[in-house]
Formats: sequence, structure tokens, C-alpha cells
Amino acid sequence: MRLIFISIYYLLFSIVASAQWVQQTVNTKASLRGLSVVTEKIIWASGTGGTVIKTADSGKTWRVMTVPGAEKLDFRDIEAFDANTAYILSIGNGESSRIYKTIDGGATWKLQFQNKNETAFFDAIACWDAKSCIAMSDPVGGKFLLIETKDGENWHVMDNSKMPLAKEGEAAFAASGTCLITQGKNNAFLVSGGKDARVFRSRDRGRTWQVSDTPIMKGTAGSGIFSIAMFDEKNGVIVGGNYEEPAERNDTFAMTRDGGVTWQLGARPFGYRSGVAYLDRTTIVAVGTNGADVSYDRADLWDKFGSENLNAVVAIGRNAAWGVGPNGTVLKLNSNALARQHEDYDPDKMPDCHLCNVTAITLSRRLISSNCGQPEKECLSDRKVEVRTTAIELDMPHEYVYRVTAGKIVGDGPTVIWDLTDAKPGKYTITAGLNIPYLSSWGVFGQTRTESVVVR
Repeated sequence: MRLIFISIYYLLFSIVASAQWVQQTVNTKASLRGLSVVTEKIIWASGTGGTVIKTADSGKTWRVMTVPGAEKLDFRDIEAFDANTAYILSIGNGESSRIYKTIDGGATWKLQFQNKNETAFFDAIACWDAKSCIAMSDPVGGKFLLIETKDGENWHVMDNSKMPLAKEGEAAFAASGTCLITQGKNNAFLVSGGKDARVFRSRDRGRTWQVSDTPIMKGTAGSGIFSIAMFDEKNGVIVGGNYEEPAERNDTFAMTRDGGVTWQLGARPFGYRSGVAYLDRTTIVAVGTNGADVSYDRADLWDKFGSENLNAVVAIGRNAAWGVGPNGTVLKLNSNALARQHEDYDPDKMPDCHLCNVTAITLSRRLISSNCGQPEKECLSDRKVEVRTTAIELDMPHEYVYRVTAGKIVGDGPTVIWDLTDAKPGKYTITAGLNIPYLSSWGVFGQTRTESVVVR
């Protein structure tokens, strides 16, 4: 998807960006989105201006490269395998979508693929190994377009006759290089946004595909799924939201435990997120324009850390997790500083009233109409409803969680605004609950309450 941001240059200094992120010294103006973590020492990244950067010593020194002939290209994705071998993919209409490869550490780059289809727009590349890769374009003729290489040299258009049709207005986001990933020996996953937010999955290296609906927000050009990460064949997570409303938290995270067949909402990260990565089986990091979040419990609860604007995050363990962003931002995660700030809670040790947390929801109005008249005392044309939630406060990490059947929630905590500006006439409900670390489902702990509003 044509997601392109304008950046302003500043030179990075070796300072601590926050308690958890260590900012790197990289002499570049580029906005970075492609990121490949090969080992704890070898990291590659790519971005605007035909830029590729690399370290082979855990970030002590960085080499900044400009690919010859690609000075105007935006490399949104990179797949590296060692200090010498890497593929890079640039986005853009027509011939701007390209794939280059180096086998000598970036000293030279070979143009392997240049798109000739003027209706195609490539978003990402993913590889099972150094010779077996696929790349994807936004839908052409109603289906996502795929190309592949089996020898690490030659690329061919794949038969996509066994891929489900894309919906009108459905595409992918070239935001972090993780809208397309591989997993295991043969699995591939592709995520979409726009008019729909779905997960496409293949078990045979892209020959056949199935698709699943998800609860991630959708419906506008800037909303949908932006990133997917799979810990293993069964367990995975997706993040997204609406990049035009980066503070919106609802329906921005979901998880699967059956290999992507079904997806369930989890607790809410602190806004739109364009990248997500596993540090280990139970620790997940998500990043976006307004900062990063960490979950220590398979995303039943998120803690926010740092406010750095980041586009992508990639990890191959707790000691090799990196993030990149605009203006040459490169950050290394300090896993020691990312110590768990809360403890696990034993349900048997909870207060006696642990099943009656939310006791009431008070709405500022229950009727919204553009034709108000007596005796409809609660009738107001303003479509924003104040919601006050009364709950038994717990002396442990927790947050308020809201689910609505229309509109959106603005704010956090026990008092929020339920914005029904775009809601059609009908009856809509809001459910409030408390979220704490140790329970799953959609993070709700104890008893919830539900109330309704009528829109005329």
C-alpha cells in the first residue's frame, strides 16, 4: 500500500533513548523500515534514498551504503542471512518496485527483479533460506500478486489461481517489511488492511492459500493489519490499527493459537502499531509512531515503554532485538532494563470479590437523535457519550477495557468518551471490564457490565 511518510534529518548520537532502548550512532538521513536481525552481532536495515546499513559487531560500528542506481528508491524490506548475503526490496509504482541482492556484504548489488506491471506495487519479501524467497504486490486483477525465486537468482511470477480473491479496497501495508513472513520450512503468512483486515496463510510455499477474518479495525485506507509474527507453527500475533489516528487503542492486537485459522482480540497496546516481535514464548514487543509496548504474558496486559517513533521491530531472542524508524533511528533493546515490572498473580490469592469487579456503567445519555423533542429529556444531537465506569479497584496492575458494537472509545481509564459520530440508526452496546495479567480471553478479569445507546 502506498504508505509514504516525509522525514526531517537529524544525526544520531550514542545516547540512551530510554531506559529500555539504546540509541545507535548511524550517519544517515534515511527513514528506515526494512530490518533483518541475523545474529546478535549482524544486523541489516534499509530505507529511503536507496539506503542500506549494516553492523557486524552488535552496533559498535555501522556501515552506511547507497545502492548505485537506486538513489531515489525506498527500500521497505530486507532479508539477510549473514554478513555478506542480503536481498532488498523497494516499493513504488511500476519499475520502482525492485529486488536487489548482494553476496559481498554490500560492496556490489545485483538487480534481480524490476517490476514491469504498471498496476503492481510490491510491499515485502520473505525467505525460507538464502535461495528460496517470495515477494508480494498489492492485488492485481483481484488477487495478491506473488513472485518467487528457487535458486536465489531468478524470479518468476507465481500461479495465484489458488489464492482467495482480495476484496475491493483491500491491500497490504509496506510499513515494516512484516506484512509478509515465512515460518518453518514451508509456511507463509500475508496480512491485509484497508477495507478489510485478513490473514492469508499457505502451507506449501505459496502454491495454495486460505484466508481468515480477524477482529482488527478496518474500513479506511489507513486501517488494518500492519505486521504479523509467528512464534511457532501454531502461535502468532498481529498488530495494526489506523496510522491516521495513532492514539486509538481498540482492536489493534489479536492472537492465534491454531496457526492462523482463528484470531482473537487481546489486551490493547497503547495505540497504532506497525511492528511486532516475539522475544520468547511469552514476551512480545510492539512498536508504532507513539512508542513501544511490551507484554510478558502473551499479551493479556501491555506495559508502555519509551515514546520513540518506530516503524519496525525484529528479534531473534531477548538479547537480539532491534527497532528502526524515521530520521535514521536505530535502537537496540536493552533486555536487562526491560525487566518485568509486575508479578504473576495467583487466582486463589485474589480478594473475595474478584468476580465482581465492574459494578456499574453510567452513560451521559442513552438516546441520540437529530430530531429531538419533549419528553425525550436525554435526547441530544451530539453523538459523543461520556462513559463513567465504577469498579472495585485492585491493588495490582490493571487497566479498563471497553468493547463497543459501533463507534470508538476515546481515552483511557474509568471515564472515557464513546464517539458514535459515524454510527447509523440502531441500538448499540458498550461492555466494560478490567484487564489484569494472568487471564486470557480478551483480557477481561472478573465481572463485566453492558449498557446500550439508541441512535436515531
